[in-house]
Amino acid sequence: MDGKKRKYRVFRRICKKCFEELDEYIDMWITHNEPWCVSFLSNALGEHAPGKRDLQVALKVAHHILLSHGMVVNLYRRLGLRKPIGITLNLSPSYPASREFKDKIAANNCDGFFNRWFLEPLFKGSYPIDMVNLYSNRVSDFSFIKEEDFNIIGERCDFLGINYYNRSLVEFDPMSILLYRGAYSEYKKTSMGWDVSPDEFIDLIKMVREKYTDLPIYITENGSAWDDNLVDGQINDADRIEYLIEHLKAVEKMNEMGLNIKGYFYWSLLDNFEWGYGYSKRFGLVYVDFKNQMRIKKKAFINTKK
Repeated sequence: MDGKKRKYRVFRRICKKCFEELDEYIDMWITHNEPWCVSFLSNALGEHAPGKRDLQVALKVAHHILLSHGMVVNLYRRLGLRKPIGITLNLSPSYPASREFKDKIAANNCDGFFNRWFLEPLFKGSYPIDMVNLYSNRVSDFSFIKEEDFNIIGERCDFLGINYYNRSLVEFDPMSILLYRGAYSEYKKTSMGWDVSPDEFIDLIKMVREKYTDLPIYITENGSAWDDNLVDGQINDADRIEYLIEHLKAVEKMNEMGLNIKGYFYWSLLDNFEWGYGYSKRFGLVYVDFKNQMRIKKKAFINTKK
């Protein structure tokens, strides 16, 4: 048995055990969370572990994540279990920084890199050919992709999970592999440097509905990090409150438009270890003092409870 099949077998065995032992306690199953981060951010851009900058590796990782997703959905159904099961993608709508044609190319490539590379195999049975052509400048071997793989990847789910934080504003960059780079924006920004963009949240879901799927959508993550300061035992996180309210309004509007947002989950309850940023970025509704583990409810938590 080659290494790939062995890994699939191990993953299926782990999932089978989880299904058998935990299904009665679980309301919904998500096979993978944020495959873009695990593949491209970690193996092409090198920002997360294992810190590689190898597009060939990133493409293989992305493909095998999608394959294992389809295999596990099929396994769950063959076990005769009936809870909703799906996958969660982190998506970001892409916009050109100007009306120039070259910036439109940049926005198209950003969309292909971040969104379409996962949406199209899941819902259209192929990878976007424009991105395959672009990647071919750096990747010569696509033999790990088999035509029959798309039947597995496209196993019908019960819902699509979407993690949304911000839009992407980009401009043309001839020196980049993907021919784009982030552009200057006058939007208000979180401490991650991300644009606060609730209107573009609506654009994203409209695009998913128009081009890809009518499955129920769950917003499985949405939130913002700010430089929270503890003053007299309190954290007055007015920016977080504003962000949360505006994005909840966007969800309300989307449902008024018939876009079928079935649920919304905020990221996150507690300040936590945030990938490569460690403890330096705080997304929580509850402040955590990492020296003594003391918890303090932020104003956003108190307002949310009301």
